[in-house]
Amino acid sequence: MFRAIIVDDEKPALDILKLLLEKTDQICVVGVFSSAADALAGVKDLKPDVAFLDIEMSYMSGLELARKFVDMGIGLEIVFVTAYDKYALEAFRVNAVDYILKPFSSDDIARVITRLKRVNPLPAVSQIPADKGRIYCFGTLSVYGAGDDKAVKWRTAKAKELFAFMLENLNSKVAKWKIAQVIWPECEMEKQFNTYLYTTVYKVKKTLLSANIKFDFTFIDGSYIMELPEVYLDTAEFEELTASDIELSEASVEKYKRALSLYKGNYLEDNEYFWSQNKSDEYLRRYRILVSEFAKYYITGKDYSNAEKVLLEALKKAPLDDELNERLLKLYYTKKDKASLISHYSKIKELYKSDLGITPNKVMQELLSDISEL
Repeated sequence: MFRAIIVDDEKPALDILKLLLEKTDQICVVGVFSSAADALAGVKDLKPDVAFLDIEMSYMSGLELARKFVDMGIGLEIVFVTAYDKYALEAFRVNAVDYILKPFSSDDIARVITRLKRVNPLPAVSQIPADKGRIYCFGTLSVYGAGDDKAVKWRTAKAKELFAFMLENLNSKVAKWKIAQVIWPECEMEKQFNTYLYTTVYKVKKTLLSANIKFDFTFIDGSYIMELPEVYLDTAEFEELTASDIELSEASVEKYKRALSLYKGNYLEDNEYFWSQNKSDEYLRRYRILVSEFAKYYITGKDYSNAEKVLLEALKKAPLDDELNERLLKLYYTKKDKASLISHYSKIKELYKSDLGITPNKVMQELLSDISEL
């Protein structure tokens, strides 16, 4: 599937083209931009295979933008989009793969895909890297072997916990005494602990081998180290996507939607490992920032429906979060939705009292008091 970006300062045309491209199931639109400047800022992160550029735009034409992409050394194909055919010759001078006129048709898109495949063929099925195994840690620990659609079954609960602990410390040495302290805190005799450890390490290795997952689990100078060189890990992708300051824009919204979708639940929440709390808190912190930024992004665009949706989903994972509850109440206030504001306030008032023995904070109380003004 080709990764595409669209740059057009006319939103209706942009939306129609996006719809037509995605209906083909051969092009995935990874970014949409209403200005050339935003496209220049976001193109490197999105790594598109093809850019659909409107020629006549304010401040910078699609032709100029295409030349800047070339100057930046970005290897992508160009398809020009315009309402006029007078630019055809100039468009092809910058090596455009195609040139389509508004209004678009399905035949135009089919022709573009044919040309794209000719100049930049997608890899054959045999060339696409095979599934090397997948590990998901958000919500509950689930490990899938290479090519499997059912999660592996662990021989014992301790084998699963040891794997999870080593996974949290992936590619790092973990002292044997630390493993003992975390996994077998009740064990006082070293000899007994050694027996437990060697047996459990063996079970972890057997499970990974049976799932055809490539790994290295070795003992070096009093420490163990586990490596999983080819396995997909949801937390690793989430960390990469949220590594820098989170700033939503047309250029980055698809990237951050992906990060939001990865967070199925709090880190190892269903497994209830006490030692995972610090990491869980860090991921939850990033997720809360992400949710807050999405709420602001949608509210600024007056997309109240999506703002409410993202906040309600987040509150399933962190129901006692003051900031998220405030944002949702403020959203209902902005929408002048009295019924929803009263209902949600009543819900959190009861929850705060039963779980924390406190009342909602002053900001939330004032929002309820001000409801008569709506």
